[in-house]
Amino acid sequence: MKKTIYFTILFPFMLFAQQADVTVSKAINQIAFGSCSQQNLTNNQLWAEINAINPDLWIWLGDNVYSDGVDMNQRRKDYDLQKSHPDYQQLLKQTEVIGIWDDHDFGLNDGGREYPMKDESKEELFRFLDVPDDHPARARKGAYQSYTYASTQGTLKIILLDARYFRDSLKWNNPGTAEKEALVNENGDVLGEAQWKWFKKQLSEKGIDLFIVGTGIQVIPTEHRWEKWSNFPTARKRLMKVIGGANAPLVFISGDRHLSEVSRMEIDDFPYPVWEFTSSSLNSPSGLKEDLNKYREGDKIHVPNFAGMEIDWETEKPVLQLRYYGKDNVELGQHSIRFE
Repeated sequence: MKKTIYFTILFPFMLFAQQADVTVSKAINQIAFGSCSQQNLTNNQLWAEINAINPDLWIWLGDNVYSDGVDMNQRRKDYDLQKSHPDYQQLLKQTEVIGIWDDHDFGLNDGGREYPMKDESKEELFRFLDVPDDHPARARKGAYQSYTYASTQGTLKIILLDARYFRDSLKWNNPGTAEKEALVNENGDVLGEAQWKWFKKQLSEKGIDLFIVGTGIQVIPTEHRWEKWSNFPTARKRLMKVIGGANAPLVFISGDRHLSEVSRMEIDDFPYPVWEFTSSSLNSPSGLKEDLNKYREGDKIHVPNFAGMEIDWETEKPVLQLRYYGKDNVELGQHSIRFE
C-alpha cells in the first residue's frame, strides 16, 4: 500500500503562514469524492470506476462504513472489510485518500456528542484512513483536518469539518418511523468552540486560490426533513458569517443524503456565490423522490454514484468541472462553475 508522506516546503510563491494541518507540494487537478458505502455489498462497489478517472485525491465524506454501536472490534472489522476490496486497494496505491465521518461510521445514527465511544471511534476512523501518528488531528478532540496543496499552478486548501463529535442533540417528530422529521434546535451547536476557532483560522490563510470545505451533512438545503445544518440555525448563521471572511472562492462538498445534487446560494459580505456538491450514495441510493431544495441547480441523482471535480487553474479564478459518474463510468450530470 502506498503511504502518503506529508511534508512542508516553502516556495517563493508561498507567502502565507503555515496554518493548515498539512501542507504538501503537489498539484491537484482532479478530485473524486463520495459517501455512504455499505461495506457488505462487496459486489456492488464503484472503486474500479473511481480508479478509471485517476483522481489526484479521493475524499470520503462520511458513512464510509455502516457500523452503528459501541463495539470497536466490530467497527474495525467493518473498516477492514471495506479496505480489503481489491479495487479499493488499487485506489490506495495510486491516489491519496483523506476523509471525515458521518453518523454511521461515527457510531450512532443521527448522533452527536452524546455518543459515548467517540474517542475510540475516531481512532478506528484514523486507522482506516492511515492518518499518520504525528498528524495534528490526532492530538486534539474531534476528527477535523485541513490540507493545503501548493504548486505553481495554484494553491488549494481542503478543510474537513467534524459535524458529529461536538454536535448538540436533535429531537425528531415521529422517531423510528418512515415519516420521521428532524426538529430545529435553535441554539444548538455543531462544531464546538475549539473547532470554530480552528476553522476561522484555516480560512484566514493567505495565498489560497480555492477552498473546499467537506462536511458530512448538507449545509445549503433547508427544506428536507432529514439532518442538515439548518436544523441548527444559530450555528448555520455563524458558519455563513465565518466563510464570509475567506479571501478566495469556497465550495462545500457533502454526503449523507443517499442522493446527489448541486446547490447554490448567495451570502452577505462574500463576493462569490457559495456552491455545495452533494455526492451520495456509492452503493445504497434512496428511492425517496419528494425532497425539496430551492437552492438546487439541475436534477437530483438517485442511483449509485460518485463525483469527479476537475480544477482548471489557467484562468484568473479556478474553473471547476463537476461530473457525477455511475456504474461503468456513465456520466449522470455535469456542472461548470465559474467564480466571476
